[in-house]
Amino acid sequence: MSNSIALGRSSPESAVSDTVTEANSAAGTSFKWRFGIALFLIIEALLAFAPLAILGPAIGWPASLRNPAAQQLAAIAAAPAALSLGYSIYLLYSLAILPVAVIVAWRVTGLNGKLSALIVALGALSALSRVIGILRWLTVMPMLATSYAAADPATRVAIELTFSAINSYGGGIGEVLGVALFGGLWLAVAMLAASGMSGRARTLPRWLIIFGGASALLQMALALPAFGIAMHVPVAGAVTAFVLWLIAFAVQLVVAPNSTARVASRQSST
Repeated sequence: MSNSIALGRSSPESAVSDTVTEANSAAGTSFKWRFGIALFLIIEALLAFAPLAILGPAIGWPASLRNPAAQQLAAIAAAPAALSLGYSIYLLYSLAILPVAVIVAWRVTGLNGKLSALIVALGALSALSRVIGILRWLTVMPMLATSYAAADPATRVAIELTFSAINSYGGGIGEVLGVALFGGLWLAVAMLAASGMSGRARTLPRWLIIFGGASALLQMALALPAFGIAMHVPVAGAVTAFVLWLIAFAVQLVVAPNSTARVASRQSST
């Protein structure tokens, strides 16, 4: 008899209540995981400034990218160790964009649905494009710089042309596609998913969504000159905006309740 009474008390409402309790419990027990993920995100954000700290004093980067080919080749040949270290860290930062996109997708969608898959796919394309663009500085460019130092005037002209062509092509892949287009798009889609406009519950604070959307627009605006639109957006400004957003996102991940608990709580009230 007691068993039948216990079964009779079971209801959808109590099941949802149990779900909320379990989700809130998961939020507490997963604090260490969320703290570790947040620490990774903050380290990733700070890595964005490492190339500037290393390559800036060595070759005048990033302003040196606008210098004539001959001047850039001489600078590369004069500081091979700094070039290798600076761009190796930049390569690591670029590779880590993919797990960053996965983490953001997990936070805003629970890694469920088409938007989640789109965020991860665009993040992967961003990371791949960035890596391809950076690899030129770790492979071809040092070789050209070494050859340039020992070449005769006629050969130097050919090397300068080769350097300029590879630089333009690699920059188009890394900066235009990797940083600007795919980098801005995956963040924009993530903020769309977080806002609830796609039919989901809102999973981030409004201020963080607006901040992320503005950062995404700044990144995408970096590609405008490549399409003939005369609009100059400082690269440093766009990168800094993304770095600050990523740090804010990491902090919010630690201090805010688990999004799964909030969604389950909302479902219980409907």
